[in-house]
Amino acid sequence: MTAPHVIGIDAGPHIATLRAADQVLHRLADVLPLPAGAFACTHRVRPPGERPGLALSLAVPAAAAEAILDGLGTVAGPAGLRFGTEAGAGAALAAAEHTGRDGGRAVYFPGGAELPGRLTVGELLAGTAIDAAEVLGGAPADPDTVLITRSHVRPEWVAGRLLLRLIPALGGTYVPFETPDPHPCCGAGHD
Repeated sequence: MTAPHVIGIDAGPHIATLRAADQVLHRLADVLPLPAGAFACTHRVRPPGERPGLALSLAVPAAAAEAILDGLGTVAGPAGLRFGTEAGAGAALAAAEHTGRDGGRAVYFPGGAELPGRLTVGELLAGTAIDAAEVLGGAPADPDTVLITRSHVRPEWVAGRLLLRLIPALGGTYVPFETPDPHPCCGAGHD
Protein backbone atom coordinates (compact mmCIF):
# COMPACT_ATOMS: atom_id res chain seq x y z
CA MET A 1 0.00 0.00 0.00
CA THR A 2 1.43 3.37 -1.04
CA ALA A 3 1.54 6.08 1.61
CA PRO A 4 -0.80 9.01 0.94
CA HIS A 5 0.53 12.40 -0.10
CA VAL A 6 -0.11 14.84 2.75
CA ILE A 7 -0.53 18.55 2.05
CA GLY A 8 -0.47 21.15 4.83
CA ILE A 9 -2.49 24.31 4.24
CA ASP A 10 -2.17 27.59 6.12
CA ALA A 11 -5.74 28.76 6.73
CA GLY A 12 -4.69 32.33 7.54
CA PRO A 13 -6.01 34.59 10.28
CA HIS A 14 -9.47 34.96 8.70
CA ILE A 15 -10.26 31.29 9.49
CA ALA A 16 -10.66 31.53 13.26
CA THR A 17 -13.22 28.82 14.11
CA LEU A 18 -13.59 25.12 13.45
CA ARG A 19 -16.90 25.84 11.73
CA ALA A 20 -15.17 28.24 9.32
CA ALA A 21 -12.38 25.70 8.71
CA ASP A 22 -15.00 23.01 8.01
CA GLN A 23 -16.63 25.32 5.44
CA VAL A 24 -13.28 25.87 3.71
CA LEU A 25 -12.71 22.10 3.51
CA HIS A 26 -16.23 21.59 2.13
CA ARG A 27 -15.55 24.18 -0.59
CA LEU A 28 -12.19 22.61 -1.41
CA ALA A 29 -13.78 19.15 -1.60
CA ASP A 30 -16.38 20.47 -4.03
CA VAL A 31 -13.92 22.39 -6.22
CA LEU A 32 -10.97 19.99 -6.39
CA PRO A 33 -12.83 17.39 -5.97
CA LEU A 34 -11.30 15.10 -3.37
CA PRO A 35 -10.69 11.56 -4.67
CA ALA A 36 -11.90 8.37 -3.01
CA GLY A 37 -9.74 7.49 -0.03
CA ALA A 38 -8.93 11.13 0.78
CA PHE A 39 -8.84 12.67 4.23
CA ALA A 40 -9.33 16.38 4.99
CA CYS A 41 -8.57 17.59 8.51
CA THR A 42 -8.49 20.68 10.67
CA HIS A 43 -5.65 21.27 13.12
CA ARG A 44 -5.28 23.66 16.04
CA VAL A 45 -1.68 24.79 15.77
CA ARG A 46 0.71 27.10 17.57
CA PRO A 47 3.90 27.64 15.60
CA PRO A 48 6.83 28.87 17.71
CA GLY A 49 6.65 32.62 18.15
CA GLU A 50 3.20 32.88 16.55
CA ARG A 51 -0.35 33.09 17.83
CA PRO A 52 -2.45 29.93 17.97
CA GLY A 53 -4.49 29.32 14.85
CA LEU A 54 -6.01 26.78 12.54
CA ALA A 55 -4.39 24.91 9.70
CA LEU A 56 -5.72 22.28 7.33
CA SER A 57 -4.38 19.08 5.88
CA LEU A 58 -5.32 16.92 2.95
CA ALA A 59 -4.13 13.34 2.57
CA VAL A 60 -4.75 12.01 -0.91
CA PRO A 61 -3.69 8.89 -2.78
CA ALA A 62 -0.26 9.48 -4.31
CA ALA A 63 -1.67 8.98 -7.82
CA ALA A 64 -4.04 11.95 -7.31
CA ALA A 65 -1.53 14.30 -5.65
CA GLU A 66 -0.50 16.20 -8.78
CA ALA A 67 -4.07 16.95 -9.79
CA ILE A 68 -4.96 18.06 -6.25
CA LEU A 69 -1.90 20.33 -6.06
CA ASP A 70 -2.79 21.85 -9.44
CA GLY A 71 -6.36 22.45 -8.25
CA LEU A 72 -5.15 23.99 -5.01
CA GLY A 73 -2.91 26.30 -7.00
CA THR A 74 -5.97 27.65 -8.76
CA VAL A 75 -8.20 28.20 -5.70
CA ALA A 76 -5.81 28.80 -2.78
CA GLY A 77 -4.77 32.39 -3.45
CA PRO A 78 -8.27 33.84 -3.94
CA ALA A 79 -9.44 31.93 -0.85
CA GLY A 80 -6.61 33.31 1.29
CA LEU A 81 -5.01 29.89 1.71
CA ARG A 82 -1.30 29.10 1.39
CA PHE A 83 0.37 25.73 0.80
CA GLY A 84 3.71 24.39 -0.36
CA THR A 85 6.62 26.83 -0.23
CA GLU A 86 4.19 29.73 0.37
CA ALA A 87 2.73 28.18 3.52
CA GLY A 88 3.61 29.17 7.04
CA ALA A 89 4.76 27.06 9.95
CA GLY A 90 1.16 26.14 10.81
CA ALA A 91 0.80 24.23 7.54
CA ALA A 92 4.00 22.31 8.26
CA LEU A 93 2.72 21.42 11.75
CA ALA A 94 -0.61 20.24 10.32
CA ALA A 95 1.12 18.10 7.69
CA ALA A 96 3.42 16.59 10.32
CA GLU A 97 0.51 15.77 12.64
CA HIS A 98 -1.46 14.21 9.82
CA THR A 99 1.51 12.23 8.50
CA GLY A 100 2.23 10.94 12.01
CA ARG A 101 -1.47 10.32 12.64
CA ASP A 102 -1.21 12.00 16.00
CA GLY A 103 -3.30 15.11 15.44
CA GLY A 104 -6.06 16.44 13.27
CA ARG A 105 -9.84 16.44 13.26
CA ALA A 106 -11.22 14.65 10.20
CA VAL A 107 -13.95 16.46 8.29
CA TYR A 108 -13.64 14.13 5.28
CA PHE A 109 -12.63 10.49 5.63
CA PRO A 110 -13.41 7.29 3.74
CA GLY A 111 -16.99 6.23 4.44
CA GLY A 112 -17.90 9.47 6.18
CA ALA A 113 -20.04 10.95 3.43
CA GLU A 114 -22.29 7.88 3.32
CA LEU A 115 -23.14 7.76 7.02
CA PRO A 116 -26.85 7.52 7.83
CA GLY A 117 -28.42 9.35 10.77
CA ARG A 118 -28.60 6.14 12.84
CA LEU A 119 -26.32 3.10 12.85
CA THR A 120 -24.62 0.91 15.40
CA VAL A 121 -21.09 1.63 16.52
CA GLY A 122 -20.07 -1.69 14.94
CA GLU A 123 -21.53 -0.61 11.58
CA LEU A 124 -19.67 2.71 11.85
CA LEU A 125 -16.35 0.96 12.45
CA ALA A 126 -16.95 -1.59 9.67
CA GLY A 127 -18.03 0.96 7.06
CA THR A 128 -15.63 3.88 7.59
CA ALA A 129 -11.96 4.64 8.17
CA ILE A 130 -12.69 5.20 11.87
CA ASP A 131 -10.57 2.74 13.84
CA ALA A 132 -12.13 3.10 17.29
CA ALA A 133 -14.98 4.75 19.18
CA GLU A 134 -14.81 5.50 22.85
CA VAL A 135 -17.17 7.00 25.36
CA LEU A 136 -15.96 10.20 26.96
CA GLY A 137 -13.59 9.11 29.70
CA GLY A 138 -11.94 6.42 27.60
CA ALA A 139 -14.19 3.36 27.81
CA PRO A 140 -14.65 1.51 24.50
CA ALA A 141 -18.08 2.09 22.97
CA ASP A 142 -20.38 -0.93 22.82
CA PRO A 143 -20.44 -2.03 19.15
CA ASP A 144 -24.14 -2.96 19.38
CA THR A 145 -25.29 0.43 20.67
CA VAL A 146 -26.98 2.82 18.24
CA LEU A 147 -25.16 6.02 17.32
CA ILE A 148 -27.19 9.07 16.32
CA THR A 149 -24.80 10.92 13.99
CA ARG A 150 -26.66 14.26 13.74
CA SER A 151 -24.94 14.41 10.30
CA HIS A 152 -21.80 15.61 12.08
CA VAL A 153 -19.08 13.03 12.75
CA ARG A 154 -15.59 14.44 13.41
CA PRO A 155 -13.11 11.74 14.50
CA GLU A 156 -9.57 12.71 15.46
CA TRP A 157 -6.16 11.18 14.79
CA VAL A 158 -4.85 9.97 18.17
CA ALA A 159 -1.80 7.74 18.59
CA GLY A 160 -2.00 6.38 15.04
CA ARG A 161 -5.71 5.64 14.90
CA LEU A 162 -8.79 7.57 13.84
CA LEU A 163 -10.84 7.87 17.04
CA LEU A 164 -14.43 9.05 17.47
CA ARG A 165 -15.34 10.26 20.96
CA LEU A 166 -18.96 9.69 21.99
CA ILE A 167 -21.28 10.63 24.83
CA PRO A 168 -24.30 8.71 26.10
CA ALA A 169 -27.65 10.05 24.92
CA LEU A 170 -31.34 9.43 25.55
CA GLY A 171 -32.72 5.97 25.00
CA GLY A 172 -29.41 4.19 25.56
CA THR A 173 -27.84 5.61 22.40
CA TYR A 174 -24.65 7.56 21.72
CA VAL A 175 -24.01 10.85 19.94
CA PRO A 176 -20.66 12.25 18.83
CA PHE A 177 -19.05 14.41 21.51
CA GLU A 178 -18.64 17.33 19.08
CA THR A 179 -21.94 19.08 18.44
CA PRO A 180 -22.90 20.20 14.93
CA ASP A 181 -23.84 23.70 16.08
CA PRO A 182 -21.56 24.78 18.92
CA HIS A 183 -22.56 27.91 20.78
CA PRO A 184 -19.93 30.25 22.19
CA CYS A 185 -19.46 29.65 25.88
CA CYS A 186 -18.94 33.31 26.73
CA GLY A 187 -19.82 35.32 23.64
CA ALA A 188 -16.15 35.59 22.67
CA GLY A 189 -16.74 34.27 19.14
CA HIS A 190 -14.77 31.02 19.46
CA ASP A 191 -16.00 27.45 19.23
